Amino acid sequence: MVSFNYERIFKVLGGLLMEELISDKTFISYAWSNPEHEQWVMKLAERLTHNGVDVVLDKWDSVEGQDLNAFMLQCVNHPSITKVLVICDEVYSKKANEYQGGVGTETVIISDKVFKDVEQTKFVPIVAERDQNGNAYLPTYLNGKKYIDMSTEQNYEDGYEKLIRNLFGKPEFVKPEKGKAPSYLLRDEKKSTLQSQIALNRFKHDIERRPRNVAIYFNDFAEVFRQDFKTYALSVNTPKELEEKIFSQFHDMIELRNIYLKFLESYIRETDEVDSDLILELFESLYPLIETTFSDTHFNTQFEHMNLFVTEIVIYTIAVLYKNKKYKAIKNIIANQYLVVDRFNQEFNGNISLFRAYPELIENLPLPSTGQKYISNSGQLIIERANYDTYSTQDIIESEFLMFFLSSVKATNTYFEWYPLTSPYVGRERIEFMSKLKSKRFFENIKELFDVTTREEMVKLTEGFKKHVEKVRPGGRVMQIYHIIPPSDKIASI
Repeated sequence: MVSFNYERIFKVLGGLLMEELISDKTFISYAWSNPEHEQWVMKLAERLTHNGVDVVLDKWDSVEGQDLNAFMLQCVNHPSITKVLVICDEVYSKKANEYQGGVGTETVIISDKVFKDVEQTKFVPIVAERDQNGNAYLPTYLNGKKYIDMSTEQNYEDGYEKLIRNLFGKPEFVKPEKGKAPSYLLRDEKKSTLQSQIALNRFKHDIERRPRNVAIYFNDFAEVFRQDFKTYALSVNTPKELEEKIFSQFHDMIELRNIYLKFLESYIRETDEVDSDLILELFESLYPLIETTFSDTHFNTQFEHMNLFVTEIVIYTIAVLYKNKKYKAIKNIIANQYLVVDRFNQEFNGNISLFRAYPELIENLPLPSTGQKYISNSGQLIIERANYDTYSTQDIIESEFLMFFLSSVKATNTYFEWYPLTSPYVGRERIEFMSKLKSKRFFENIKELFDVTTREEMVKLTEGFKKHVEKVRPGGRVMQIYHIIPPSDKIASI
């Protein structure tokens, strides 16, 4: 028994009726498999008709004494009929493949048109049945064609909405208008004007000559990096001007981000043990620069790109350290209590979550790249910008999840945890470090990161995290996070 989501369908149809759209005239091709299947087809035809589709069906458009084969061929070929729904079940597929009966006669015509015009959209396969292995019953000539799945009660309503949109020419997904290339691509073609590039070159040169002074060279680079960071602050006169500039300014900062990553990689290569204090102090020193202004008047949201850039820098720092197995440094960065000041010299303290952006304006505007808004615009931006050769999109997602895990198990409340901006992408692929916790060898190598010494302590940590997530972050998206954590009996078991 198929249940109808009338509210959803009425919403779609309401928009169509307001625009006074006309549907394709539609012929339904099907097999008389059994009375139940015939009733299924009849109900579909009736519903389409009630929803404004001009349906041609043998049950009501042919009369006794009429040659049904001729009727069907006329419908398939008639120029007024612009859509033919091919209802695919086991019987239809068998008759089509063996050219039996009326279905076989139709197949000769339909398959010829399909093979001659691979771009045709007149013939729409509707899957009404699947085999015991879950494979759709499709005639051979329709293999590889995009079909609409209405084979189960769960899929029926989604399939019906796709069908009604198809017949009215109102697809759910519409290609956005082509925009302009990101400004940073043009900037990449020019010689860098950032002093940080010069500072990076000097750092590489100096550390080769006098490697013992690495801390001094680190701070020399950090000072230049801070000055370059300030130059990206915006000065705008109206909210509209801010909306027009904030995304392009954030995109332009990719160059500075990449210079920082090259610097951090060089630093790690040239030192036996990462001095996490140097990184902590750099993060703290960036905080008051986020709200850099060039005048006495400003908008609170004009600093969001600066804030999001610092967030991105922190995430990438964890990614670089993790890839280089600098677990002690990661633990120190996540667990540290930071003391920062804002531009008014007011002091704040807290953990790593101080540097996680909450950009209200950016979250509420459609992104220029797609013209759409996302569950997390900030996360989408970070994913779109994940173009640094050494680190993939998945590396960034996993690094943020690691920050979430470590900050959550240490936090006294959810305000002090790092909830991932990229959380909508968690669950699409496995989180590698969580999956690898099943390995005894991996656990022994990485247990320092989690500040545990035994398997039992690790089990306690993961179980506590599961309960924490379930308690404070209920919902489908988080359940994906919840289920990627290995069961307790699987940790360090292989």
